[in-house]
Amino acid sequence: MKTRNYYFVKKFIFSIMFFITIGVFCIGDFIKFSHTFKQRGKKIAEIHSVDDLKKWISQTDSEITSSVMGRMRFIELYGYVQKLLGKREFNNFAYIKDDDGMMYYGSVAELETNDLEEYAGNVMRLNEYIESRGAHLLVVIPPTKVMHNVSEVKRDWPVNDPNNRTDRLLMMLQQRGVDTYDLRRHIENTGLSIEELFFKTDHHWTPLAAFHATQGLIEKMNSLYGLDLDPDGYYRDLSNYDSYTYRDCFLGSTGENSGAVYSGVDDYTFYWPRCDMEFEWHDYEHDERTKGKLEEALLYSQRLYEADDIYNNSMGSVYIREIVNSERIVNNSRPDAPVLAVMRDSYFSPIAVFMAPMFSHIDMMWTRNDKGMSMEEFIKEGYYNYVILEVYPYNLDSQSFNFFREEENE
Repeated sequence: MKTRNYYFVKKFIFSIMFFITIGVFCIGDFIKFSHTFKQRGKKIAEIHSVDDLKKWISQTDSEITSSVMGRMRFIELYGYVQKLLGKREFNNFAYIKDDDGMMYYGSVAELETNDLEEYAGNVMRLNEYIESRGAHLLVVIPPTKVMHNVSEVKRDWPVNDPNNRTDRLLMMLQQRGVDTYDLRRHIENTGLSIEELFFKTDHHWTPLAAFHATQGLIEKMNSLYGLDLDPDGYYRDLSNYDSYTYRDCFLGSTGENSGAVYSGVDDYTFYWPRCDMEFEWHDYEHDERTKGKLEEALLYSQRLYEADDIYNNSMGSVYIREIVNSERIVNNSRPDAPVLAVMRDSYFSPIAVFMAPMFSHIDMMWTRNDKGMSMEEFIKEGYYNYVILEVYPYNLDSQSFNFFREEENE
């Protein structure tokens, strides 16, 4: 009888301690999130459709989840257990890891393709408008880690592979007379390994891969539009770039979600061209400005002093803060050079730095931003000679093609 009572006492004490612990976390998180709740509450007034509601719920969930007390400690503990078990998949196939530790997005469902016709129509109307102003549009598709001729991804792995959708969209755009450039093919032909092209713990490509993409993009624009960008090949020669490697400093988005113990930590090698030109950079949203030589105006060196903080420091933001809603790069040394407008994501940040010496100014807007002017306003209000629409294959959704919709142009 005493043994039985002792058993229930232990259970009772454990339950009390468990609920006290949960209560402390709930109270602490409620206090911590009070400001977030107020800000997200104000956003409710901006909800006018089901899509707006879905976006509000997603953003609210993301903000709260990323700031939970002790979040990274829990993730690291879970990742440690997964590593001890020798598991190649993480969190029910949210991520999959190959033999060398390269991490991929997991998936068990094929992505829909029914909406690609709509996106292609939007781009066609965008192209027609840009051509009516005497300018040129080029749609650029960067690669993902799922490169079947380079990476070790097996065909039977439950990996989120966007290449089929991307191929279909490119075919539709070409049928509609839109200029396209498939960087996936160019990057495959560099002869670089997947470890040289991508970070193990992140979805982004390396600055070295971005340099090779810049090579290809310059050559493509010269060929398509009769340009003479980089006439002596200076900015397409890696020997004219400085570089520096920071060891064990970068934990990318997949690493943040699985923990450094499970994913490992990446090195980060920066490249930047030796250039005597004078530049300015303006972040319109925050009204922030920098100026000086290329490394002063376009590289955010403050991040380099925070390299040891792998959980809160994104090394990729050294390149013009990685992503802001709208910005401008001005080349004060080449005022008569062409003007470029770019609708882009964070993949394009190092390319923009590498291409800055060849243009008088580059205006850029994040395709997935939800603040300030729309992408359609960005195009209609600007002056430019060339426009690049760069879309990451995992972002082939309505948010990336939210311009020149058919119903709005009838």
